[in-house]
Amino acid sequence: MPYQVAALGAAFFWALSGLVAATPSRELGGPRFTRLRMVVASALLFIVASIFGDWSSLPLDGRSVAFLVGSAVVGLLIGDAALFTAFARFGPRRTSMVFTTNAPMAAIIGVVILDEEWTALGVLGTVLIVIGVLLAVFFGNKPGQVHRFETIVGNPLTAFGWALLGALGQAIGAILIDPVFDAGASTWTVSASRVLIATPLLWIFARPLDKMAQSENRAPMTLRYWAILGLSAAMAMVIGMTLLLDSFKNGPIGPATILSATTPIMMLPLLWMATKERPGVGSWIGALVAFVGTALLVGTGG
Repeated sequence: MPYQVAALGAAFFWALSGLVAATPSRELGGPRFTRLRMVVASALLFIVASIFGDWSSLPLDGRSVAFLVGSAVVGLLIGDAALFTAFARFGPRRTSMVFTTNAPMAAIIGVVILDEEWTALGVLGTVLIVIGVLLAVFFGNKPGQVHRFETIVGNPLTAFGWALLGALGQAIGAILIDPVFDAGASTWTVSASRVLIATPLLWIFARPLDKMAQSENRAPMTLRYWAILGLSAAMAMVIGMTLLLDSFKNGPIGPATILSATTPIMMLPLLWMATKERPGVGSWIGALVAFVGTALLVGTGG
């Protein structure tokens, strides 16, 4: 499969997974949805890692284990719980747009903490991402949109903050896991290990996470919800990740990463089909501007 097709496929399945997760995350509550989904993801990734990965490649020295646990805590325990709380409060369109800020967040962290260089094009890319997010979030609606996906639950600034926290967790989690990959660990093994570490922690901290998220939705679990959880986890963490890894394997990482960042753009026609309501002009313009910003940021290496 050409790497371009694989990268775009990853973006498509991530967008589809977010759309599938939007309603149950509201009905079950964001943190609760996250920990139930993580149970399914743990089982799936353990099986996939056992087939395609190499558990013996996982470094067990203190430094690598610390980075692995740190990445699981920040990226999944905090990041995923915040992300799906945002899905429940902010809707899939706005949340997916705000989530694109994880790229400039990672770049800023790299400059401040890791002494990486930040080029002029990288700065321009960051500015464009911020502008694109603001356009999509605050000017993305149009008169007559009544679907629940466009409804903001609670304070809009609080919902926006949860989405930003999800993006920050993703950015820090990715940076923390990089040394583990550098030590020679297989990608599937690392992915499975992070989920296996985060899953029990999500249950241990279930009560405080629910309290912080003010999550009061407690719909009873049914086979329908379990099916949706399995579908969402499979599309995002197995199929999407497989396609991304395939694109990295068969092509240059920079362009593959840029193509995989088209998730917010792909979200818009999917939303249009699901809700029968065309997204506002601000959404389309914002998604395109943010994509151009991501291309500049990733293409220049920050």
